Amino acid sequence: MSGYAPIAIEFSRYNQWQNEKLCGALAALPREELTRDRGMFFGGMAATLDHILMVDTHLFGYIQGVMPPPFDPKRRVETEFENLRAARIGLDARLRLACESAAPGWFDEEIVMPSGRRMPRSFWWSQLFNHATHHRSQVTSELTHMGVDYGNTDLPYNPLTQFPAP
Repeated sequence: MSGYAPIAIEFSRYNQWQNEKLCGALAALPREELTRDRGMFFGGMAATLDHILMVDTHLFGYIQGVMPPPFDPKRRVETEFENLRAARIGLDARLRLACESAAPGWFDEEIVMPSGRRMPRSFWWSQLFNHATHHRSQVTSELTHMGVDYGNTDLPYNPLTQFPAP
Protein backbone atom coordinates (compact mmCIF):
# COMPACT_ATOMS: atom_id res chain seq x y z
CA MET A 1 0.00 0.00 0.00
CA SER A 2 1.30 3.42 -0.92
CA GLY A 3 2.05 5.80 1.89
CA TYR A 4 -0.55 8.06 0.31
CA ALA A 5 -3.38 5.48 0.38
CA PRO A 6 -4.54 6.14 3.97
CA ILE A 7 -4.47 9.88 3.29
CA ALA A 8 -6.48 9.48 0.08
CA ILE A 9 -9.00 7.27 1.84
CA GLU A 10 -9.40 9.78 4.64
CA PHE A 11 -9.75 12.72 2.27
CA SER A 12 -12.25 10.85 0.08
CA ARG A 13 -14.37 10.27 3.18
CA TYR A 14 -13.94 13.87 4.31
CA ASN A 15 -14.83 15.09 0.82
CA GLN A 16 -18.00 12.98 0.85
CA TRP A 17 -18.97 14.20 4.33
CA GLN A 18 -18.48 17.86 3.51
CA ASN A 19 -20.27 17.64 0.17
CA GLU A 20 -23.24 15.88 1.78
CA LYS A 21 -23.31 18.41 4.59
CA LEU A 22 -23.07 21.38 2.23
CA CYS A 23 -25.74 20.05 -0.13
CA GLY A 24 -27.99 19.45 2.87
CA ALA A 25 -27.54 23.03 4.07
CA LEU A 26 -28.20 24.43 0.61
CA ALA A 27 -31.26 22.23 0.07
CA ALA A 28 -32.92 24.08 2.95
CA LEU A 29 -32.57 27.42 1.14
CA PRO A 30 -34.91 28.91 -1.46
CA ARG A 31 -33.78 28.29 -5.06
CA GLU A 32 -33.23 32.00 -5.65
CA GLU A 33 -30.65 32.05 -2.83
CA LEU A 34 -28.74 29.21 -4.51
CA THR A 35 -28.62 30.86 -7.91
CA ARG A 36 -28.30 34.52 -6.93
CA ASP A 37 -25.10 36.16 -8.12
CA ARG A 38 -23.26 36.97 -4.91
CA GLY A 39 -20.11 38.29 -6.54
CA MET A 40 -18.37 34.96 -5.97
CA PHE A 41 -15.83 33.81 -8.55
CA PHE A 42 -18.50 31.66 -10.25
CA GLY A 43 -21.40 33.93 -9.32
CA GLY A 44 -23.63 31.99 -6.97
CA MET A 45 -23.40 29.11 -4.55
CA ALA A 46 -24.92 26.50 -6.88
CA ALA A 47 -22.62 27.56 -9.72
CA THR A 48 -19.63 27.19 -7.39
CA LEU A 49 -20.68 23.66 -6.42
CA ASP A 50 -21.19 22.87 -10.09
CA HIS A 51 -17.66 24.08 -10.80
CA ILE A 52 -16.33 21.71 -8.12
CA LEU A 53 -18.28 18.84 -9.69
CA MET A 54 -16.94 19.67 -13.15
CA VAL A 55 -13.32 19.88 -12.00
CA ASP A 56 -13.61 16.73 -9.86
CA THR A 57 -14.99 14.86 -12.87
CA HIS A 58 -12.22 16.24 -15.07
CA LEU A 59 -9.46 15.33 -12.60
CA PHE A 60 -10.91 11.91 -11.80
CA GLY A 61 -10.86 11.06 -15.49
CA TYR A 62 -7.24 12.15 -15.63
CA ILE A 63 -6.42 10.07 -12.53
CA GLN A 64 -8.09 7.04 -14.13
CA GLY A 65 -6.00 7.42 -17.28
CA VAL A 66 -8.69 8.98 -19.45
CA MET A 67 -7.56 12.18 -21.13
CA PRO A 68 -10.36 14.66 -20.41
CA PRO A 69 -11.68 17.10 -22.98
CA PRO A 70 -10.14 20.58 -23.04
CA PHE A 71 -10.80 22.35 -19.77
CA ASP A 72 -13.40 25.12 -19.81
CA PRO A 73 -13.76 26.68 -16.33
CA LYS A 74 -17.03 28.36 -17.30
CA ARG A 75 -18.76 25.15 -18.45
CA ARG A 76 -21.73 24.08 -16.33
CA VAL A 77 -22.52 20.42 -15.68
CA GLU A 78 -25.84 20.70 -13.84
CA THR A 79 -28.00 23.80 -13.63
CA GLU A 80 -30.70 22.29 -11.38
CA PHE A 81 -29.71 21.82 -7.74
CA GLU A 82 -31.31 18.39 -7.25
CA ASN A 83 -29.51 17.05 -10.34
CA LEU A 84 -26.28 18.61 -9.10
CA ARG A 85 -26.76 16.99 -5.69
CA ALA A 86 -27.45 13.57 -7.22
CA ALA A 87 -24.40 13.83 -9.49
CA ARG A 88 -22.29 14.88 -6.51
CA ILE A 89 -23.44 11.89 -4.45
CA GLY A 90 -22.62 9.52 -7.31
CA LEU A 91 -19.20 10.99 -7.96
CA ASP A 92 -18.28 11.01 -4.27
CA ALA A 93 -19.13 7.30 -4.06
CA ARG A 94 -16.88 6.59 -7.06
CA LEU A 95 -14.03 8.70 -5.66
CA ARG A 96 -14.21 6.93 -2.32
CA LEU A 97 -14.37 3.48 -3.92
CA ALA A 98 -11.34 4.27 -6.09
CA CYS A 99 -9.33 5.31 -3.03
CA GLU A 100 -10.46 2.43 -0.84
CA SER A 101 -9.89 -0.26 -3.49
CA ALA A 102 -6.63 1.01 -5.00
CA ALA A 103 -3.97 -1.59 -5.69
CA PRO A 104 -0.64 -1.29 -3.87
CA GLY A 105 1.51 1.33 -5.54
CA TRP A 106 -1.34 2.78 -7.60
CA PHE A 107 -1.07 6.23 -6.00
CA ASP A 108 2.66 6.26 -6.76
CA GLU A 109 2.26 5.57 -10.48
CA GLU A 110 3.18 8.48 -12.72
CA ILE A 111 0.75 10.25 -14.96
CA VAL A 112 2.34 11.92 -17.96
CA MET A 113 0.82 15.27 -18.81
CA PRO A 114 0.47 16.40 -22.44
CA SER A 115 3.50 18.64 -21.82
CA GLY A 116 5.56 15.56 -20.93
CA ARG A 117 5.74 16.49 -17.26
CA ARG A 118 5.47 13.44 -14.99
CA MET A 119 3.65 13.53 -11.67
CA PRO A 120 2.50 10.78 -9.33
CA ARG A 121 -1.19 9.98 -9.26
CA SER A 122 -1.20 11.09 -5.60
CA PHE A 123 -0.43 14.64 -6.74
CA TRP A 124 -3.65 14.74 -8.78
CA TRP A 125 -5.67 13.33 -5.89
CA SER A 126 -4.24 16.08 -3.68
CA GLN A 127 -5.22 18.66 -6.29
CA LEU A 128 -8.76 17.27 -6.48
CA PHE A 129 -9.29 17.38 -2.71
CA ASN A 130 -7.57 20.75 -2.24
CA HIS A 131 -9.54 22.38 -5.05
CA ALA A 132 -12.85 21.16 -3.65
CA THR A 133 -12.01 22.35 -0.13
CA HIS A 134 -11.00 25.76 -1.43
CA HIS A 135 -14.28 26.33 -3.26
CA ARG A 136 -16.48 24.78 -0.57
CA SER A 137 -15.04 27.36 1.82
CA GLN A 138 -16.27 30.11 -0.50
CA VAL A 139 -19.79 28.69 -0.22
CA THR A 140 -19.61 28.22 3.55
CA SER A 141 -18.42 31.81 3.86
CA GLU A 142 -21.56 32.94 2.03
CA LEU A 143 -23.67 30.81 4.36
CA THR A 144 -22.00 32.47 7.34
CA HIS A 145 -22.81 35.91 5.89
CA MET A 146 -26.43 34.74 5.61
CA GLY A 147 -26.47 33.76 9.29
CA VAL A 148 -26.44 30.01 8.58
CA ASP A 149 -24.29 28.06 11.04
CA TYR A 150 -22.60 25.48 8.85
CA GLY A 151 -20.92 23.72 11.74
CA ASN A 152 -17.58 21.96 11.92
CA THR A 153 -15.32 21.31 8.95
CA ASP A 154 -12.35 19.85 10.83
CA LEU A 155 -11.00 16.42 9.84
CA PRO A 156 -11.12 14.86 13.33
CA TYR A 157 -14.89 15.41 13.48
CA ASN A 158 -15.64 13.53 10.27
CA PRO A 159 -18.18 10.81 11.14
CA LEU A 160 -16.97 8.80 8.12
CA THR A 161 -13.34 8.69 9.31
CA GLN A 162 -11.33 5.50 9.17
CA PHE A 163 -10.01 6.43 12.62
CA PRO A 164 -13.08 6.21 14.87
CA ALA A 165 -13.00 7.41 18.45
CA PRO A 166 -12.54 4.69 21.08
